[in-house]
Amino acid sequence: MKSLSHTSYRRGCYYVFVYAALICMLVTFLLPLLWVLGLSLKTREQIFTTPPLFLWWPTLENYFAVLSGGNFLVSFWNSLLVTTSTVLVSLFVGTPAAYAIARFRFPGRKLIFFSLLLMRMLPPIAALLPLYVMYSLVGLINTRIGLILAYTTFSLPVIVWVTRDFFQSVPRDLEEAAYMDGASRMGAFLKIALPLAKPGITTAAILSLLLAWNDFIFAAILTNNATRTSPVLLSTYAGSETGTDWGAIAASGILVLLPVIVFSLTVQRHLIPGLSSGAVNDARIP
Repeated sequence: MKSLSHTSYRRGCYYVFVYAALICMLVTFLLPLLWVLGLSLKTREQIFTTPPLFLWWPTLENYFAVLSGGNFLVSFWNSLLVTTSTVLVSLFVGTPAAYAIARFRFPGRKLIFFSLLLMRMLPPIAALLPLYVMYSLVGLINTRIGLILAYTTFSLPVIVWVTRDFFQSVPRDLEEAAYMDGASRMGAFLKIALPLAKPGITTAAILSLLLAWNDFIFAAILTNNATRTSPVLLSTYAGSETGTDWGAIAASGILVLLPVIVFSLTVQRHLIPGLSSGAVNDARIP
């Protein structure tokens, strides 16, 4: 009986420690977001009050000011269009490429695969100057298409590297059974391999989305006022004539964060299996 009581005590201490650690981690991750949310719901006077206000009557004037300005909606639409196009183009090109690397043996396969990794390791700023010169020659400066192509260059390796492991985990026997039933290679890819690799594709899509949605360097150099994205617009609030508009920055940041949160919550049931499965797959090319 004493042994059972001691075991229950140890188990209770273990759960207390685990939940305490989880609560500390949750507070650590959510505190900056809650602080920004609080700033967005304060007036300019309340933001600069010393000591900081922890209890106040929330106001939406920062959100109304940002949305009524017009520039935010244009930049938000540019971010949404460029990011969605980048993810779709990267998946359309990268997913078949990853399947080909996982299933076919052809000369230069390893070279192509690891060249994509080197492309991703290259600092974006290193490619910005030659990209700007090339865009100037072909007329892609200050265009959304140019920004989409630039983002695709860096998101495509992520798509290929992540989804290739998932295609390798799909048993070849399933595709061979489809061939026996009269399916073509494309039919087996679309009906067998692609649905089974959905967790990996979802994970790669989220990573690609975050890469394009949060980029500042390319958008700041390759766009103008008509084609700039939300991160570039947020930087303009720090250089206004009246000083840094912290309320507008906070409100814009919350609005820009909402689509990513909605998308992540929508696909989270595919994201967790994708992350866990990708962690145990072998990164070597057979």
